[in-house]
Amino acid sequence: MRHITHTFAAAIVAGLVVLAPARASADIFAMPFAGLTFLDEDFRKTTFGASVGAGVGPIAVEFDAARTVLGSYTDLPGIDLSARVTTYMGNLILRLPAGPIRPYVTGGGGIVRLTGSVDVPFLGSIFSASAEDFGWNFGGGLMIFPVSNLGLRADVRRIQTGDLEWDEITDTEGLEDLPLPKADFWRATAGLTFRF
Repeated sequence: MRHITHTFAAAIVAGLVVLAPARASADIFAMPFAGLTFLDEDFRKTTFGASVGAGVGPIAVEFDAARTVLGSYTDLPGIDLSARVTTYMGNLILRLPAGPIRPYVTGGGGIVRLTGSVDVPFLGSIFSASAEDFGWNFGGGLMIFPVSNLGLRADVRRIQTGDLEWDEITDTEGLEDLPLPKADFWRATAGLTFRF
């Protein structure tokens, strides 16, 4: 799956280059952000990441990378699964192209990757593991530009995958059936927007 991740990232970069011609109506933007990921009603974790994109008029493309540290997320007694979810998404954005307040809707796809390690009392870390799958997302938000090249952004997205399965497990035998964290969740973030 790693070659898929690299190929997908290369395609997004190529798309950004194509959509960023030297025209007065084109803009390039970069956005660091932070927020919360909601895996269920009682499980909220901090998310941080960044996105870059380019657009002309009401249409833009964006590459978004984010990480959520899940911590312990298993119901198995005595076993601590320390996990992280990382997403790499390429999105199409439909937006209000002008003015200080710019609502938008967005959707796209990419890679959702889960990595983690399992600790057992008195034994310590017994193995590390990773899983990844193609994922998709949809959502929307609002950009506010009090000045032309610096603004604020609020964004809400639903991120989903198919059934994740462990694709790399070290130092283990017969533990491939350990449960994975849910791979469908809501993400709410806010951050700065720099326009170039």
